Amino acid sequence: MNSSWGRALLERGARIESGRVSGFGDSRREAPPATTGPVLTALLSQGLILASGADASTFLQGQLSNDIALVSGSRAQLAAYCTPKGRVLATLLLWKTGNDYVLELSRELCAPTRKRLQMYVLRSRVQLTDASDQSAIIGLVGVDALALVRSELGLAVASDYDVAQSGGVAAIALPGRRVQVIADIALGVQIWDRLAPRSVVMGEEMWEAQAVASGIPAITLATQDQFTPHMLNLDLVGGVSFDKGCYTGQEIVARTQYLGQVKRRLARFATTASAVAGATVYAGAAQVGTVVNAARSPTGKFELLAVTQTRAAQGGGSVAALHLGADGPALRPLLLPYPVAETRGGSTSDGD
Repeated sequence: MNSSWGRALLERGARIESGRVSGFGDSRREAPPATTGPVLTALLSQGLILASGADASTFLQGQLSNDIALVSGSRAQLAAYCTPKGRVLATLLLWKTGNDYVLELSRELCAPTRKRLQMYVLRSRVQLTDASDQSAIIGLVGVDALALVRSELGLAVASDYDVAQSGGVAAIALPGRRVQVIADIALGVQIWDRLAPRSVVMGEEMWEAQAVASGIPAITLATQDQFTPHMLNLDLVGGVSFDKGCYTGQEIVARTQYLGQVKRRLARFATTASAVAGATVYAGAAQVGTVVNAARSPTGKFELLAVTQTRAAQGGGSVAALHLGADGPALRPLLLPYPVAETRGGSTSDGD
């Protein structure tokens, strides 16, 4: 955690636990059922890597799952960074600022991801910088979030993954009626103080709950190197390009798309207790999946995204009901906001 940004938040009543903002000291006002929005939070759990240099675009094109040529100063995109076996090491949000690319990912993965990417730079004219300590990432959630950013900051974004930038500040619209604002620390503090009086100030959980409801997964340390992009539904939410050519892990990803049937997919569930990333999902006594993300929903209940065997997630027949852990609470399937159609082909593949 950056000390100056964290200190500014602490001065404004933030509770910071395990590298994330858990709240701002008003549990009654922050209770989800009482929240009408917009909700304002600081995304301390997120970090940034800056890719700069004449070869940055070519380099990233050969490393990430999406088409970097489509990233711009007005358009962001999702992508995955994979191992040669097609397993996802990090999920990323990318956009451009000037001639540089910004890669946003789980803060705990910034250092190892930058280090691994650096191994492949070789003679390319690329500089990779961990910019997490120089930046404030602010989140707004709710039906009025985009309007507030427009009226207070003069940044207009209308559709998911639109980017607007001015004066060193970037705003990015994301699924789930969310918008991020990114700036340097000093400017970020000013923006926070401008937005806070017109918002409900809360911890990161509401932001995370909307990401879960949107079916947008985020890989963390507990879940990296376990899933292919298809298992995470990244092929369904615009996180994979099948036309761009080679990148690390591309062979496995393409084989799954064109020849395989995905046996595990990301699914959304409701439950009665909190869960953590990496927790095991069971059907009876059998392990059938893994929790990717979990949060308390706006109704005060708990929701999660888990990669599970598709047959188990669909239920019915002889498949036992799903539950958390060996003897934990039941999981109730919820709809995702996008269709989950199986990849067709003549063989089956789990990406192994």
